Amino acid sequence: MTSSAWGEDWEARFTGRSCVICDALGGGDSDYWIHVTDGVCTEVHLDRSSLIAGYCLVVWRLSHVAEPTQLEPEAADAYWHEVLAAGRAVTAAFKPVKVNYFTLGNTVPHLHTHIVPRYADDAAPGGPLTWSQVVGHPVFDEQALRAQASALVAAGLGVAPA
Repeated sequence: MTSSAWGEDWEARFTGRSCVICDALGGGDSDYWIHVTDGVCTEVHLDRSSLIAGYCLVVWRLSHVAEPTQLEPEAADAYWHEVLAAGRAVTAAFKPVKVNYFTLGNTVPHLHTHIVPRYADDAAPGGPLTWSQVVGHPVFDEQALRAQASALVAAGLGVAPA
């Protein structure tokens, strides 16, 4: 499975032997993200390098999994339930015109989904965003990110379903 095009350490990253997300799980805030909440099987974080208000990551936290197809059906149901809960909270808190869901893992192959709110005045209305239009030099300071995290919690993120 090793391919130099994907990096000499691809197999180690893919199988979790060298996973930066696994290393960061359960650690709360980091240099890369602000912890928002824990779900049953995920953690939700705001990316510190976000260029978009409300952009967050939903990260599988129970073990190293690279692909959603590696989850048993019940675990997959739980994962997608929590991804959609984050999307609902982003929609309620930030009122985007659209929300995109990116489940990538091309650089860090640990199951996570990017929740990307799209606004009427975003960089590519009606079309796809490039990665450099989602993340880059941070535009939100610590206080603004904390306010975004509070808005997501106030919108119901992290509240167990009734």
